[in-house]
Amino acid sequence: MTLLDYLADRLVLILGFALGTLFLLLVVHLSVARLGPGTAGYIVLLAGVFAVALLTLDYALQAPFRREVRLRLLRGGRAAARGGRSAPLPPGRTREQRALVRLVEDVTREGAEETQALRSAAAEHRAFLDLWVHQLKTPVTVLGLTAREGRHDPGAWDSVEEEVAELAHGLDLMLTSARLERFDLDLRPAAVDLTEVARRAVNELKGSWLRSGVFPGLVAPEAPVTVETDPKWLGFVLRQLLGNAIKYSEAGSRVGVVVDASGGSARLSVEDEGLGIPPEDLPRVFERYFTGANGRVRSASTGMGLYLAARVCAELGHRLAVESERGAGTTFTVTFATAGLFGG
Repeated sequence: MTLLDYLADRLVLILGFALGTLFLLLVVHLSVARLGPGTAGYIVLLAGVFAVALLTLDYALQAPFRREVRLRLLRGGRAAARGGRSAPLPPGRTREQRALVRLVEDVTREGAEETQALRSAAAEHRAFLDLWVHQLKTPVTVLGLTAREGRHDPGAWDSVEEEVAELAHGLDLMLTSARLERFDLDLRPAAVDLTEVARRAVNELKGSWLRSGVFPGLVAPEAPVTVETDPKWLGFVLRQLLGNAIKYSEAGSRVGVVVDASGGSARLSVEDEGLGIPPEDLPRVFERYFTGANGRVRSASTGMGLYLAARVCAELGHRLAVESERGAGTTFTVTFATAGLFGG
């Protein structure tokens, strides 16, 4: 800040001081004693010298802060051009400056946090894409081999439907991950019947039931169990839980969907008779990319399905919990808030 900038910022104070001095002279001239031109001019001169001295002293006291701000801003601009961090502001000399420094630091901290969140989201997106590019190599390879050999071996087409389903599942997870970044724009809350949502999700996986040899079951009260949620997002959660149950169940076993409205709250559970989850893996089943011991047993495990299901439930205000015993199956339960979506 130059001297002219400093004076321009204090123009109102300077004009106020000048007008106050003139008003004081007028009062003295009219009420106390008549002042001659020489006396009045001398008083004005003294007031001007006093004002200039005060402004000079104030400018000198604040000059180091302003000089340091100018230098750090210059360094910060160069650092930003090189992709580095901007230099912090120096401590203020006055209360006003200290308040300004605190404000700038708060804004800078919030900006840094937002930038870090964006970088983390971008890194997560890249990692997710890399993961799925790797995972989708197998279905694409199978489809390519089938296209070449299927003319001579009709049995080669038996695996096509399964690989296409795997491709569709991967695309579903990718689209869901992208939409979760702007969840509020894709939210359509409504009063829905849990039994109908469960029945629809079970029917959508008809091909998976047939290929795996696992038998679905639905247990629900006769009366509708109505909750406030987004049926599309809840359907996604239920498909992930059912798909997970199918993946870790043996042929001939059963997977049950249970709708319950007892105890003053509504619950939707998926129960299987599969491998069960080791106790040491239970606390981490909803972590991103975590596959655990079972993921090394069964192929095509990405660690994203349960993570996304938990995120969706959190966005909807529902609670997703898991209970499991090794070798005795697993139960995932979605509990719905009695106050409705978002607790409203």
